[in-house]
Amino acid sequence: MSLISLVNASKDFGIKSLFKNLNLHINKGERLGLIGPNGSGKSTLLKVLAGLEPLLEGKREALSSLRISFVGQERTYESEKTILEEVLDGCGEKRKLLLDFTCLSREIALKPQDENLLKKLGQVSELMDAAGAWNLEQQCQEILRRLGIKDLDKPVKELSGGYRKRVGLASSLVTQPDILLLDEPTNHLDAAAVEWFQNWLNNYQGALVLITHDRYVLDRVTTRMIEINNGEAHKYSGNYREFLRQKVEQEQSELSTKKKFQGVLRKELAWLKKGPKARSTKQKARIQRIAEMQSRPKVLVKSHLEMDRLSRRIGKIAIEAEGVGVVSSDEKNNSLLIDDFTYSFSPEDRVGIIGPNGSGKSTLLDLIAGKRSPSTGNIKLGETVQIGYLDQHTNDLNEGNGLNRKVIEFVEEAAVRIDHGGRQITASQLLEKFLFPPSQQHSLLRKLSGGEKRRLALCKMLIKAPNILLLDEPTNDLDIQTLSVLEDFLEDFKGCVVVVSHDRYFLDRTVDRIFNFENGRLKRYEGNYTRFLELKTSYDLKKKGKDPNHNVNTSAVKNDLNKKIRRENTLKKLGFKESVELKELNIKLPQLEKKKISLERKISEGEGDIAKHSLQLALIIEAIKESEDRWIELSELAESIKFKKSSH
Repeated sequence: MSLISLVNASKDFGIKSLFKNLNLHINKGERLGLIGPNGSGKSTLLKVLAGLEPLLEGKREALSSLRISFVGQERTYESEKTILEEVLDGCGEKRKLLLDFTCLSREIALKPQDENLLKKLGQVSELMDAAGAWNLEQQCQEILRRLGIKDLDKPVKELSGGYRKRVGLASSLVTQPDILLLDEPTNHLDAAAVEWFQNWLNNYQGALVLITHDRYVLDRVTTRMIEINNGEAHKYSGNYREFLRQKVEQEQSELSTKKKFQGVLRKELAWLKKGPKARSTKQKARIQRIAEMQSRPKVLVKSHLEMDRLSRRIGKIAIEAEGVGVVSSDEKNNSLLIDDFTYSFSPEDRVGIIGPNGSGKSTLLDLIAGKRSPSTGNIKLGETVQIGYLDQHTNDLNEGNGLNRKVIEFVEEAAVRIDHGGRQITASQLLEKFLFPPSQQHSLLRKLSGGEKRRLALCKMLIKAPNILLLDEPTNDLDIQTLSVLEDFLEDFKGCVVVVSHDRYFLDRTVDRIFNFENGRLKRYEGNYTRFLELKTSYDLKKKGKDPNHNVNTSAVKNDLNKKIRRENTLKKLGFKESVELKELNIKLPQLEKKKISLERKISEGEGDIAKHSLQLALIIEAIKESEDRWIELSELAESIKFKKSSH
């Protein structure tokens, strides 16, 4: 029997339909991902599943004993409790058992011979064994620490919105409910916390419904996908990678069906235009069939986000940071937040900044943008530099009249007319490229979803034609389609890009150098995020031999060790099969690269179906990565054998 079912469920907000006649059954242990554009209704559907939002039509059914835990995008409670107390309070039955056991233990200390009390204590002990409640407080502390929360005695009401959400997430994880409903749980988590959270979900035994823009989490955790768009909900079996494959096939099929329909209709219309004498018999039935074909609902052409290059030329000097240091503003801790950072950013640099929350990542971007001055050292910008800064909280939206401004007014603050490829377009036309139709352009900013606000901030930033982009957690609140377009845009952007992000997929696609905050100092790693993990894991493993308490990334270590084992197992002999595979990879890799370049060109020039090309590109990039890993593995084996033979 299903845990939660929606039967012929429909929901709308006035004139906007979110989904119609949706039948959805969530079974025990199932892993479901919800995807779709911002504002399509994903969060609303999650609230419906949680029983927090009513349906317009249809019904929601759930098991009466079902333990549901819902973590939304915002946590607004003003609790007087400390962080640890709040998480323990959410543990429900486990906490009650712990309190009962403590109370009974105290009573037995006063009446050690009371058989009735001893019997009750035995019963509670058995229940605690079954529920795994003995180490409840330690479990809470460990999960909070993994999510980047250290001061457990701090009142919840004093926390920022991001930290409150993490407390809510920790509470949900500790309770181990029958079903977890999570809306963008990785927002506000750093990369290390996301890695741990992903592993936790893989070991979680309950059912899961997940909304996230983190494509690695979607790919490695989910087993079924629901896409919500234009008032419809489409179901796909498999993880995110499988969804992409099915999506490409579906769109190709729809395009083929549409072309066939148009071909038949053209023939029928051509027949209709002929004179009465030239027409065949059974005219009435044929004319009626043409009318029916013309009255069928037209296949809507899907709108796609267009993020064109409006950047200006940049000189030889972009950003020069020399001996930059920043003292922490925390009165309790007067240590250096950034210590002696020196680096010359090149005009086409692609730099990722990572590190724990509160380590100084956003501070570094503020320094470059001139919003803050360093305590020591200095930062110089080139004469031709024009900075575009997308801050973490889109503060620009709250300036002036704040959220009571209209969408069109907000953009026109930057420019009324924009030079777009040698021709002038209006702010309204540019907004349409960013998927804000005229009907929405006079809406108030406060009525936009988080993702729509983020997309609007991007639009306004790009109007100024920047040649240096500072992006602070750009993936927060953006849907996957927008992220894909942003990644393609950054790949072709003629200028310097500095990104603070916890999104591993985004970093893998957009940067070729990483700076990691390590005790106030920025340590440099060449390559994208995956390469950084490999280098960091190697370093940590060496360090672990000296310090047994040193924590390493379990998932990365396992992958590294598995590769090593595979190599050692086949080192003795690179057989015929492996030799053929290596030769095939030498042919396959250039072909994949050629396809990648072709797709990138089509996307940048706006040729054909951009969404389809983006999906294909994602699959090609994944195939290249897998093929390169295997090519490296086989090449190293071949080289090792060659070396061993020569040494003998």
